[in-house]
Amino acid sequence: PLQMERIYHQISRCDLFISIGTSGVVYPAASFLAGAKAAGSYTVCLNKEPIPQTAFIDEFIEGKATEIVPKFFKV
Repeated sequence: PLQMERIYHQISRCDLFISIGTSGVVYPAASFLAGAKAAGSYTVCLNKEPIPQTAFIDEFIEGKATEIVPKFFKV
C-alpha cells in the first residue's frame, strides 16, 4: 500500500482508532489496531464477528456495518 509511513505516523498520534468491517488477517492493515493501542489510543472495532486482535480492542460492537456504523456515529 501507498503512504505506509504516513499511515503509521498518524496511527501513532491518534487518541481514538476505529476499525470497521475487517477480517483482521490482511497485513499491513491487520497491524493497525496493535499500533494504535501501543501508542495509547482507545480502540473500537465495529464488525460482524470478533477478529484475532481482541487483545488490542477496548470496545467491540458486533453487527453489520450498515447497521452499527450509523448508530455508533449517530448519523
